[in-house]
Amino acid sequence: MLTYDVLISAGHEGRPASCAHFPQHHCNLGAAGERAWTPIVADAATRILREHGVSVVRLPADFAGKYRVGAAVFIHFDGSNPPCRSSASVGYAHSTDATAAAAWHRLYGRYWPFGFQLDNFTRGLREYYAYSQVQARDGSLVLELGEITCPAQRAWLAPRLQLEGALLANFLSERIGKGHVPNAQAFPVQASPKSRQNERR
Repeated sequence: MLTYDVLISAGHEGRPASCAHFPQHHCNLGAAGERAWTPIVADAATRILREHGVSVVRLPADFAGKYRVGAAVFIHFDGSNPPCRSSASVGYAHSTDATAAAAWHRLYGRYWPFGFQLDNFTRGLREYYAYSQVQARDGSLVLELGEITCPAQRAWLAPRLQLEGALLANFLSERIGKGHVPNAQAFPVQASPKSRQNERR
């Protein structure tokens, strides 16, 4: 088992090529545009954490081996047909990860103006295939950062992918108590009280 401070996986990255090597995984290619976006966020978070002395294993969607880490995140963007039926959400396998999920809700909810779905509201969130490969002391979470198929959410997300990475780096640094990554206060838009009325959590 390999040991790092943090594990960051970019959802759907490397597919469909990796599907031939990991036939046990359902070869989901994600929502349109998701494979292009998740690596941008993952790379930004990884770069910032490493600059602050945090050891990060940066992985694609499919990977071999098992890892022991302080915290793990699997980055995704949701899709919906018809569009605009979803939003940001969090998934985890163990009730002990609910504390980390709540911390992400508090942090991301300061900036994200479209609310959250209930935690683990889909089977994919509850039973994510990579949970079994990771032992995370301070949380192992699937983070759906918004619905990429909803025009309003996509328009908000598109210019903020680097900032999403900065916010994620701050979150992970706080979870493991290492690195002291500054809060991503450069986010230009904060969630308004009116928009939060639609929050489902």
